[in-house]
Amino acid sequence: MPFEVGSFIALGYEVLTPKVLPPPTLFRNAIVDHSYDASLSIPASALERLNAFDFYQTEWPADIVELVNRYFGTVVVIPIGTQITEALAKFEGQVLFRAFGLENTQSYKRTLESLYGSSVLAGIKSLGPRFWFAEGYEQLSECEPPLIAKNPLFLPVGLPASAWASKGQYTGNDRRILFVCPNIVSDPYYASVYQAFKRDFGDLPHIIVGAQDEPIDDPHAAGFVSNEELARLFRECAVTYYHSVERRHVHYSPVEAAITGMPVVYFAESLLGRLTESVTLGRCDTVEEARETIEKILSGDVAFIRQIREDQNSLPQPFSDAYCREVWQRQLATGGFADAVSREPVWKVLLREGRRLWLRPRAHGLSRKPGTTPLPVPWRHDLVTVEPEPAVLRAMAEGIDFREPSYPWFVAAVTGVSFPEPAGRWSDGRVVSIHFVEPLPTKFRLTVVAAAYAQNLNADITVRIEGKRQVIRIGAQPGSASDVVTEWDTSIRSSRIDIHVPHPVRPEGDNRSIGLAIQAVRVESLV
Repeated sequence: MPFEVGSFIALGYEVLTPKVLPPPTLFRNAIVDHSYDASLSIPASALERLNAFDFYQTEWPADIVELVNRYFGTVVVIPIGTQITEALAKFEGQVLFRAFGLENTQSYKRTLESLYGSSVLAGIKSLGPRFWFAEGYEQLSECEPPLIAKNPLFLPVGLPASAWASKGQYTGNDRRILFVCPNIVSDPYYASVYQAFKRDFGDLPHIIVGAQDEPIDDPHAAGFVSNEELARLFRECAVTYYHSVERRHVHYSPVEAAITGMPVVYFAESLLGRLTESVTLGRCDTVEEARETIEKILSGDVAFIRQIREDQNSLPQPFSDAYCREVWQRQLATGGFADAVSREPVWKVLLREGRRLWLRPRAHGLSRKPGTTPLPVPWRHDLVTVEPEPAVLRAMAEGIDFREPSYPWFVAAVTGVSFPEPAGRWSDGRVVSIHFVEPLPTKFRLTVVAAAYAQNLNADITVRIEGKRQVIRIGAQPGSASDVVTEWDTSIRSSRIDIHVPHPVRPEGDNRSIGLAIQAVRVESLV
């Protein structure tokens, strides 16, 4: 909050921050700061009412709706409590959905649906260009559908000035690994992180810090430490190990360590690795490489420690005020958002507030009477992820082996085929449909490995994907198979491939209507 609110105020915005917070179980680091109220030019009575209101867990009553819409043009929300649904339904200005990143298996679309149901997507659709995906890292939109990410606002996550007070103070006299891991007992995620660390590095000297809500039987676990103690550990411990392989989320601790000058050992596939591609030392591809690096540092290899520290000088740069403030300025002052929040003519404001007063008994604080028209249903292509995950792309390229008894994890279902055989699976009927868990890329190469039976040999076989079609021919007979390759470019991404069998045939003594023996299907992204 200190960095973000400070950035808004530095760029000329007035900012109200909530003063009534959720329980500490939801926000371990939540704070209340009244100093930002000095930026506000709203009446004292309005400020007093807004400061007393719980924006996290309470529905907005009519007077709050009226005050928020009268005095503010933008609201910043995160998917906690009631704030998302209330802002979508009752705020008339710009809604900034602040995104800081999630674990690899999650997206904000899935998170919103799980918390609020599918109706929240219709609420976002109803806002149109007033809904902004305020992403802290540009990589966050890569797994989100257009409904969420089509109106991006890149506001990089920065560290406050206090984080830079210890810049360059590293000594490294304490030959231990510093490892940050909270809630080891109660949180399954951190429990697995802890166990992996102990397995891979537990025989090396180390100290583990992080608040623990349940006792842990480990003499190396120091539990919660003060900011002053953490700063000392950053200065004195030899190295910090950052476990994360999350591609769209990063913690502050490795960045704070790098500011101090402490060597950081982390993974190239993580978001921190993706943000710091110029770093070569300490940015590892494997656990084995990470351990080798840590062992060299713990051994006191002075030349190597100097090299890694010099190489990692650029690591904190994406979180620096110099970088982040310039991007915030450009994004908020020169893009479409600046136009959306430009100062309105006085007559327009007076007209809107006059309507608000006139409609007060019936409109719940809004400047328009709530309609009875159902919320718009998002179009299908609005809900399709921008691009599949790299792991999904790799798996699709490896393909589906129809000779196996089960399908790989990225396949939701396959219809129109029979049981697996050494030659593959025979089509049974006129259409073989392959349904994928994630949508296909927009541009890809499709390989079908199959044999054809009877009249289907060298016949025109139609493949349909999201309204587009191509004709293929299979020249291999049962007992062999041939690869047929086609390339696709679809404007609307699909999660389904249909292969139409032109001449299903029922062999004597067989109750199936066969035509193609499909051995494998592969999808290789061309994007």
